Amino acid sequence: MRNLTGHSKRSHLEWHFMRQIFAMVVVAFSAASIASGQEQGAIKDPKRIVEQAIRKLDDERIQAQIHADAAALERVYADDFIGVGPSGTVRTKPQVISDFTSGELRFQSITTDDVRVRVYGNAAVETGRSTMNGQDKGNAVPHDTRFTRVWVKQHGRWRLVANHYSSIMSHQ
Repeated sequence: MRNLTGHSKRSHLEWHFMRQIFAMVVVAFSAASIASGQEQGAIKDPKRIVEQAIRKLDDERIQAQIHADAAALERVYADDFIGVGPSGTVRTKPQVISDFTSGELRFQSITTDDVRVRVYGNAAVETGRSTMNGQDKGNAVPHDTRFTRVWVKQHGRWRLVANHYSSIMSHQ
């Protein structure tokens, strides 16, 4: 049996089926292309990649401090690291590692918020607020602080080179 165009019903159904498959393939490729473009967009934004890397490293640093993990602290801190605490106490990398591993400096918890990372080539500045529960040589550490951290890419890895905390004073 042929329709008015001279094609059999079967070829008309096959043609209709092929058009549907073609349409689905076009939609699938379009979706894959859009998804790929979004992934590539994220990859093409180097500042965003660095920001994510710094945030991840800072999370690792926090866990290393809470667990007094000397190996992790060794990886995160630059050899020439200088840290300044809220009381003005200055610590170098060896002092930080020693204070954590000896138990002189202990944290039960550290949380951060209002974190911003600004990237400047091979340097990044991280700022934010910390809420800390811990002890430094038997004294409670300031609970609410603001911080500034400076990260530098050295030998292909981001390392913490400077850290400064200031206590947040309650206004009366």
